[in-house]
Amino acid sequence: MKIVMPVAGKGSRLWPHTHVIPKALIRVAGKPIIQYIIEQLQTLDFSEMIFIIGHLGEQIRDHIEGQYNFPMSFMRQREYNGLGHAIYQSKKAFDKDEDILVVLGDIIFNADILAAIKSPHNRIGALEVEDPRKFGVLMTDAEGFVTNMLEKPERPPSKLAIAGIYYFKSAYRLFSAVEYLIKEKIQTRNEYQLTDAMKNMMYGGEKFQTFEVFEWYDCGDKDSLLDTNKIMLSRHATNDRIPGSIIIPPVFLGKDVVVENSIIGPNVSISEGSRVKDSIVKNTIIGKESTVENTILESSLIGDEAFLRASSQEYNIGPHSEITTSD
Repeated sequence: MKIVMPVAGKGSRLWPHTHVIPKALIRVAGKPIIQYIIEQLQTLDFSEMIFIIGHLGEQIRDHIEGQYNFPMSFMRQREYNGLGHAIYQSKKAFDKDEDILVVLGDIIFNADILAAIKSPHNRIGALEVEDPRKFGVLMTDAEGFVTNMLEKPERPPSKLAIAGIYYFKSAYRLFSAVEYLIKEKIQTRNEYQLTDAMKNMMYGGEKFQTFEVFEWYDCGDKDSLLDTNKIMLSRHATNDRIPGSIIIPPVFLGKDVVVENSIIGPNVSISEGSRVKDSIVKNTIIGKESTVENTILESSLIGDEAFLRASSQEYNIGPHSEITTSD
């Protein structure tokens, strides 16, 4: 089995941060999103993990190659033509037909993938959500076999959303289905969608069965990123005590973080080398080597190497930025 992880997207809903850092490397509770995913996948028996890179892809390559030693390769998606098109870029890595696990590189999840891939059928990770209009939506029978699927429907026929984890028994049949879309220029929302490829496979007799994703955390925009940070902190926070300051758990403080005369927490992540002085910070993510002074900060994202000295406000400051306001 090979694992394919698409990480080529621009992450436009997280700009200005993703202008200089790929979405997969945005940190949640002190750790890049992609590391949470790889930690789940490393327990599986796979021959190679293939990363589909694009926007700022060399950063992802450098990070993965520096952190892990499993067999890996990197394929570039030069045109952003949808998820189906992204996965198709991995075709050249398959010199024989074998099973393939596709996992999106911008979600944090908890699922029993090992049990799912032992099935004789193709599998799709799924869970119920309150507003499925942002997702691919599945309709199933009583045994969990998919009867239909729609990509981001305006009027969803169910609340069962695709969770970004897919298992295919045959990589060649998947690539053939995507190739048909590209050849015939069949697009949904101007992109070659994986859901359309899977529907074509179903028309050809392939069966897809859902498996439960127990937990699924979106990291697609500022608010969802902060919500996910809060949840991850509740599980992985540090218990730091700093003289002259108050730390209200859960909080993550990275290496060489300096906190002076401040109140930090709850739900705050501060990455390595950053400094907070004379400030109150809660429900916020602060990047590496940044400085916050004389500020009351809440529900904010502060990028790497940023400087903030300001009044009480909610901020979304990209890397290498500076904001200073007068009293």
